[in-house]
Amino acid sequence: MTYDNALEYIHSFLKFGSKPGLERIEALLKKLGNPQKNLRIVHVAGTNGKGSVSTMISNIFRAEGKKTGLFTSPYIVDFCERIQVDGEMIPHEKLALLTEKIKPIVEELNNEGIEPTEFEIITAMAFDFYNTEKCDIVVLEVGLGGLLDSTNVVEKPLASVITSISFDHTDVLGNTLTEIAEQKCGIIKENSITVAYPFQEFEVIKKIRETTGEKNNSLFVPDLSLLEIEECTFERTVVKYKDVELTLHLFGEHQIYNMLTAVETALRLGVNEDAIKKGIESTTMPARVEFLSEKIILDGGHNESGTEMMKKVLSLFEENIVVVSMMADKDVDISVKNLSSNAKVMIATECSNPRAMKCNDLAEICKKYCSEVYAFSNPFEAIDKAFNLKKDNLVAVCGSLYLASEVREYLKNKIQ
Repeated sequence: MTYDNALEYIHSFLKFGSKPGLERIEALLKKLGNPQKNLRIVHVAGTNGKGSVSTMISNIFRAEGKKTGLFTSPYIVDFCERIQVDGEMIPHEKLALLTEKIKPIVEELNNEGIEPTEFEIITAMAFDFYNTEKCDIVVLEVGLGGLLDSTNVVEKPLASVITSISFDHTDVLGNTLTEIAEQKCGIIKENSITVAYPFQEFEVIKKIRETTGEKNNSLFVPDLSLLEIEECTFERTVVKYKDVELTLHLFGEHQIYNMLTAVETALRLGVNEDAIKKGIESTTMPARVEFLSEKIILDGGHNESGTEMMKKVLSLFEENIVVVSMMADKDVDISVKNLSSNAKVMIATECSNPRAMKCNDLAEICKKYCSEVYAFSNPFEAIDKAFNLKKDNLVAVCGSLYLASEVREYLKNKIQ
């Protein structure tokens, strides 16, 4: 099986969508020998910041000399970004071999009436790969929710990490923050530790405290009184936390708090300060308020909370040109309103995801917040239009990690 054959096979399950529940992943892993039981895992759930926090924690462990697996989604450039060891993607040929290995197992389960989803197959393959690679630590990012997510087969994590929780996937996770938090807190297991993002709504932190109490966990939240911000530019942020000086190359106030969540996790797991400093400084993330040049930003924030962060960045500039794509199942109106901050022009487009809102429908929403609006179904044409209009304006391409994945290389080439 070639790599392209493997991707074609994996993606053929996309049409089954997300199906909450653990029975399928448990059946799949049992036939693989339950590789997850051999792994030491830091489990990360939340609405926003999961990818950033997971990557920072992974980099910290790598800096300490631990062989570290990282499982995250979605990918930006290459599908294999989702499964990494020591910062390197799983090689294409190994993904193909893993797919060959799992295919007959999936077919066997299908014959038994158990139909694994795409994400469940990828999760099982990742566990198998990390076990084969003999990883010392695996940082495991939840796909959707927590309680019924296919990653939640972890019996005793080293730590459960809860990032910022807000409204998203309400059709699956619930319509209140308490219901959503309950799903996220499903990753908290008996007699472990939990680390939580320092800013949570009252009902969220209440649910986290209740769950950690029920599960006999020690709860740790970064102490903001011990934070000193020494420098903050688009290029870097330098802070001191618990007398440790940290340099962060991710932009935005929220990334400081994501960093503190990762640092607190590392401290509670006994990682030395030097490794923490090196791990944080080495962290970069595509499409997280990513300045591709001085006036070109790429960001994948895709819900109210995520676009609120982008609003703060856009408000620093005037007469922005905003290229936007959104998933139709998101709270599009409030997100577009956030992304319209100081917008002179908004250009609605689509990415190649079946959930993407049609550009003409998105353009109608954009018109509520911006007087000059265009619509292009092709995202590359939308970017070309933005560059044709651009003088000294900031161009922001945002609203979806799927859009960011499709256009990042195209954007980089246009800048050169």
